[in-house]
Amino acid sequence: MRTTGVTAFVLTVLLAALAGASSGAPVPVGSGKMRVTPNAASAGSTGDFTFTFSADRSPLRGTTTVDFATGWTAPQRGDATAPGYVEFQRGTCADSTRLVSLNRGRLTIATSCKRGQSYTLVYHKAKAPTTAADGYIFLTRTRQAAAGKKAKLLALGRKKQPIVKVRGGSAVGLAMTVTTIATAGVDFGVTVRGVDVYGNNAYPYSATASLTTSDPAATVPGPYTFMMGDGAQHTFPGVILHTAGTQTITATSSDGFKVTSPPITVSPFAG
Repeated sequence: MRTTGVTAFVLTVLLAALAGASSGAPVPVGSGKMRVTPNAASAGSTGDFTFTFSADRSPLRGTTTVDFATGWTAPQRGDATAPGYVEFQRGTCADSTRLVSLNRGRLTIATSCKRGQSYTLVYHKAKAPTTAADGYIFLTRTRQAAAGKKAKLLALGRKKQPIVKVRGGSAVGLAMTVTTIATAGVDFGVTVRGVDVYGNNAYPYSATASLTTSDPAATVPGPYTFMMGDGAQHTFPGVILHTAGTQTITATSSDGFKVTSPPITVSPFAG
């Protein structure tokens, strides 16, 4: 799956920090875990997401905060029928467990949960970002009341954070990556992707793609059928253009999509 460099980088750095990987030293972590269901969505889709906090190894009497991931519907508490409304359900935690505030995408919950107890947040009619990525993290932190109000909020461990994977949607076309300069008789690769309406790699995708070219003397590989593990992307190796001048390559898929490359300038072989 194609991911944006920014999103992938931010997630990688954040999770490395949570694990203490940047310094090699242990990093204090918060108490409990937060799970989200579902933990995957299609780009640009809308749905309800349920976040469940549980005091899994020790009680938590203090504060929990959740920072909503950038690119999602802005969370709100003003209108229960509107997108982004956050519903709080106390669950099995003490009566004093309550939603305290929602400010600039950060939710703060006064938390009093014995070990094994849990509460739930339901994020209603939330629209996922239009950019697919391996994980959007809803960063969750906690602080024990005994530590004092000036103590730092501690992020939960990286395996206990709620992360939603955003996949591409249904295919609406093909995209191609190919050189614009080639040498006659020298092979190169052509990458073809099945893409959704936002330009992400489509999910799922299983069509068969074939290459043709304006060069009647060209050598091109045979058709390829995409498999689930390809992430809707395949590089055709060994494409060889033999005729100097300006040529193009066209990819056609069995589901009716087609894409043609920009002009490729083919220089004579200088050997």
